[in-house]
Amino acid sequence: MRVLLVDDNPNDRELIKRLLRKQMAEVELVDILSHEDFKRAVDSGDFDVVLTDHHLRWSDGLAVLQAVKLEHPHKPVIMITDSGSEELAARGMREGLSDYILKGHMNRLPAAIHEALERAKMAGAYAEAVEELRRSNKALEQAMKELRVTQQQLIQQQRLRALGEMASGIAHDFNNALTPILGLTELLLDNPDLTADPQVRRYLEMIHTAAQDAAQTVSRLREFYRPRGRSELRQAVDVNELVTEAVALSAPRWREQAAAKGVFIDLHTDFQPVPTITANGSELREVLQNLIFNAVDALPAGGDITIRTRQVQECARDWVLIEVQDNGVGMDEETRVRCFEPFFTTKSDQGSGLGLAVVYGIVQRHEGRVEAESATGKGTTMRVYLPITCSEAEATAEGDASAAVRPLRILLVEDKPLVREVILEHLLRQGHNVEVAHNGKQALERFLASRFDLVITDLAMPVMSGEQLAMEIKRVAPNKPIILLTGFGDSKGSCSDLVDCVLIKPVTLFALRQAIAKVTAE
Repeated sequence: MRVLLVDDNPNDRELIKRLLRKQMAEVELVDILSHEDFKRAVDSGDFDVVLTDHHLRWSDGLAVLQAVKLEHPHKPVIMITDSGSEELAARGMREGLSDYILKGHMNRLPAAIHEALERAKMAGAYAEAVEELRRSNKALEQAMKELRVTQQQLIQQQRLRALGEMASGIAHDFNNALTPILGLTELLLDNPDLTADPQVRRYLEMIHTAAQDAAQTVSRLREFYRPRGRSELRQAVDVNELVTEAVALSAPRWREQAAAKGVFIDLHTDFQPVPTITANGSELREVLQNLIFNAVDALPAGGDITIRTRQVQECARDWVLIEVQDNGVGMDEETRVRCFEPFFTTKSDQGSGLGLAVVYGIVQRHEGRVEAESATGKGTTMRVYLPITCSEAEATAEGDASAAVRPLRILLVEDKPLVREVILEHLLRQGHNVEVAHNGKQALERFLASRFDLVITDLAMPVMSGEQLAMEIKRVAPNKPIILLTGFGDSKGSCSDLVDCVLIKPVTLFALRQAIAKVTAE
């Protein structure tokens, strides 16, 4: 045991030493005779207990106590004095003295030291336990925080999944209803006599475009739990024409609705000639409409929106660049960095936080990128880079290849009369010989009784589903091409393994031609 003896009276020091050595065999006593000795000893911490007089030439006992407790809170300090008082003793005990002994009762000192060391040991163990508990509580709080974040993410994911599953059921009927709208407008647009009036043709094109965009509405709910397949059918897209359509479709928001609130917004376009790209036109229109709506929200007092297109080259690759610029309120750096995160919004209850996240997802699926440039009070510029993967010549050649399919004998299976009539009319106009069936069982009977070059079947039907029909047909004719039509957002079960092509309703004339060309060419 190492004891610091802080007392400048040599007689008192000698008395204490004799007493302790007599009753405590392993004690090591270190004389502290000056402030420098005391400071070195406290700094080193190499001691177990401090014995101090109250009156010192260079300090006093309470100052010694405070200095020791400041550096070593759990090491005991015992004051030994012959000129003390109850007030001094009480103050010392309040400030952390382990004991207070008058020199006339020195025989208590060994026992007092043992008790003080035991209490110090217990206090140290208690403090360590408290610190460990504090660390455990902190770790638990962090774990609970992470758990809450994870739980919230799971809840959001489950909500999206539930919405997606609900949307799949709605989509089936919704897309079946859109098929005749799209199909009939395409049939009308394909008739030059009926569309001789430019105004009539423009209206039909607007209806057709709006119906295509409506078909994306329900599927949008599944964007964050189901990745879109890259094998989906895409077509040649004129970006400048696409921007013009998006501007026209979004006009009620940035023109009429804004003006009704006394807010006036001017939208300008600055087009440069750009190559045709291969893309999903409906999805890119949704990208542009979301960017336009975001720009409108950034102009609460009105202002200007400018959309530019041009061809650029970066990283040894050619891109079509679309810029949507506004002179609105802008974003701070934190908002700019996080603006594409799902559910991040600065619009309080008015925003879902999905608009720009959907933009990001669509652009990523098109192997492009989207960037935001903004500063508070200086407006925002959104840049969408889309890769140039298909030249106009290639697009035309692809279209010609799709159109140049030989006349085929086709078995069409569809239980919805209106949908069946529209698809039948499309096929007949392409010169095919078509036989229809109202359900899977009737279709199988007709398939076994005759010869067909191609089977086009709906998925969800009474009596026998399209999946079951495909399984039976492939059993007897493994190489027979089958196109599956589905009103759901994605093919169910193992359909993709049983059929040669899956078309998502509403089915467009272009998609139907391309699918027929694909499966018959193989």
